[in-house]
Amino acid sequence: MMKILLKTAALAAAAALVIPVLFSCSAGSVPEKPADTAGSGTTAAAETAAPARQIDSDLAALDYSGKTVTILSRPNGHRRTGTEIWVEELTNDPVNDAIYNRNAYVTDLLGLGGIVQAAEEETDVQRKVEQMVNSGDQTYDIVAASVYYGTPMIQEGLMYDLYGSGIDDYLHPENEWWAQYWIEEAELMGRLYCITGAPALSVTRMMFVMYYNKDLGESLQLENMYGVVNEGRWTIDYLNGLIAPLYRSLNGDDVRDETDLYGLAINHSENCDMFWSAFDMSMITRDEDGWLEFDASQGEKISFAFEKVFYLIRENPGTFDTIDQSDGHEGFEQSKRMFANGNTLFTALHLMYAETSEFRNMQDDYGILPVPKYDEKQKEYYTFSHDQYTVFMVPITVADPVMSGAVLEALAYESYCSVQPVYYDLVLRGRYANDPESRAMLDMITSNIRVDPSWIYGMQISQPEVKVFRDLIYSGSKTFGSAWERQSAAVPVILGNQRRIFDRLEQ
Repeated sequence: MMKILLKTAALAAAAALVIPVLFSCSAGSVPEKPADTAGSGTTAAAETAAPARQIDSDLAALDYSGKTVTILSRPNGHRRTGTEIWVEELTNDPVNDAIYNRNAYVTDLLGLGGIVQAAEEETDVQRKVEQMVNSGDQTYDIVAASVYYGTPMIQEGLMYDLYGSGIDDYLHPENEWWAQYWIEEAELMGRLYCITGAPALSVTRMMFVMYYNKDLGESLQLENMYGVVNEGRWTIDYLNGLIAPLYRSLNGDDVRDETDLYGLAINHSENCDMFWSAFDMSMITRDEDGWLEFDASQGEKISFAFEKVFYLIRENPGTFDTIDQSDGHEGFEQSKRMFANGNTLFTALHLMYAETSEFRNMQDDYGILPVPKYDEKQKEYYTFSHDQYTVFMVPITVADPVMSGAVLEALAYESYCSVQPVYYDLVLRGRYANDPESRAMLDMITSNIRVDPSWIYGMQISQPEVKVFRDLIYSGSKTFGSAWERQSAAVPVILGNQRRIFDRLEQ
């Protein structure tokens, strides 16, 4: 654990997670930020003129008299999140310095002694919280965990409802720096135990997109893909038809490997998950109490979708199904290599791959497209952010839950004002400064995120989507009907059991 030094924060611009438009951070007055006490000169993250900093006056009036706030999270630079919670020092990297300055601003605003990070591997975060709560310890004021490994702690009774216990004195989930589309799906019967939004760059980084080699598309004399998207014709059927004839053996042998030319590089594990949001599908709906229930009416559409995706990944001659391990990471790495080397027209990867040196140094010009729609009748393109992004929670043994709420609100506010604009405008949109069409695609992708509660609470309800989609495609099995029948019987029972566990939390 290391203490954050104070440093002035000043940045401008546009929110990416909620809506990528220019804004002014406003609500109430806030004191001026402290002078530079951590080094000389202006950092790369602070070169843009800053908007006026205004925040809720009650929050700005707080003074915690030098208390230190400890956040339990995954390590900096984690391959699924990058760095988003804490950094040790200024490095002249825009995102690094924006995070440093944000934490310094919050430290000064609330009169804290510092914000420190306790870093654990993602599978160990839950164990650490269990040990803390069981012993009555008060070490961690905030937990920042992946949604996949984090939400099971709710059913264990380890976390506060963020709408009570004084946490909501200062934490206001309705504010624009929190992800409203996500909160709506995460609420359970009027309670909210975890939250995400502007402090979690991983929500943006974990979005699935389609990378498109524009130079290769021109050489193949394909139509303008941006036009296809804008006209609503970018569908799974369009993609299947486009890439089917594109395979070329470039070395003259009979072995299909990553050195040949393909229409699409994609893996048959985690890539399958992105189609749930992209096709506007879900196995879960809500009952009148706001609890989760199985939606049998979706079966026919999901069955047709399965057939289309199975063909795309497993049978389409223009597809290279990349090497896969249990978490799909090696498959993503191979897709990255193939795309960066110009061996595939499209690849489906997380948005964070745009930050890699391979993509930054690509010889070919590339663009970013949304994942295709189910059909042309579907009005919108939707984006899936995978279930390893970060959510924030307050453990039930913290010394001061009100303070935890205040710190979260201040972190979210300043992330919205400074960190997100730097990440979005410099890291993502900066590549497309002279390409308005690509910038428009990126804006659309990051604005139209679709969240399904069965992905938020996947561990608790045994990931039914994975069992009827990813697992079958992974194994090469077309037995969708029997898999759907099994889940139709199992999911209502699982949800009923979880309801009973959940009801006991407030007793």
